[in-house]
Amino acid sequence: MSRQVIVPQTDAPRPAKVFSPAIQAGNLLFISGHTGSDFVTREFEPGIQAQTRKSLQNIQAIIEAAGGTLADIAKVNVYMTDMNRDFSTMNEVFKSFFPSEPPARCTVGVSHLARPGVVVEIEATAVLNRAVAA
Repeated sequence: MSRQVIVPQTDAPRPAKVFSPAIQAGNLLFISGHTGSDFVTREFEPGIQAQTRKSLQNIQAIIEAAGGTLADIAKVNVYMTDMNRDFSTMNEVFKSFFPSEPPARCTVGVSHLARPGVVVEIEATAVLNRAVAA
C-alpha cells in the first residue's frame, strides 16, 4: 500500500515537530492532531470557540487537499483542557461542521496540550473515495 504526505497548502511551512499534517495510505487519511493555530503564522485566538473552529477549518483544508470533504471523516478524537467549562461550546461548533450524520467521536479531558493557551486539539481519520496511486 502506498503512503503519501498530505499538506494543505503549498506555501504552508512544515510542522515544527517531526510529524506530517496528514498521511494518506490507500483510501484512508490519517489527520494529525490540529490545534486552532494558523498554518502559516502559528498564531491562535484564545478561547474554545475560536480554537475549535480553526482546528476544524485546518482539518477541512487538509481533507480537501487530499480530494475529500468533511463528510468523508469516519472518526474524530477531541482533546480538551477543560471539559467542564468548554464541552458544550466545543460541541456547538463541532455540530456546525457536521450538521447531519456526524463521525464517530471520542472526547477526552487532558491536563495540558502542546502550547500554553491551547485549549483543544482535534485529530481525524477519513475514508476517501480514491486511493493513493501505487
